[in-house]
Amino acid sequence: MNSECRTYFERISEFLDGELDRDLCAKIESHLQDCPECRECLESLRRTIELCRRMAEEEIDPGVLARLKRAVLEALNH
Repeated sequence: MNSECRTYFERISEFLDGELDRDLCAKIESHLQDCPECRECLESLRRTIELCRRMAEEEIDPGVLARLKRAVLEALNH
């Protein structure tokens, strides 16, 4: 992941939540079109969020949660 990727991924949560202005969203969307690595990370994050939402009513084993957090952070840092 290069510096441009890192810059956008610092704001990815806000992007997914629709909290960014149009200009920044357009820049991120353009970057995602050109960067398969970032697209893959974004889709992985979306899947993770969806799984967490589905499991929100169930108790998650602390070990599983810790591994999930590590995997997400590792994906964002590569």
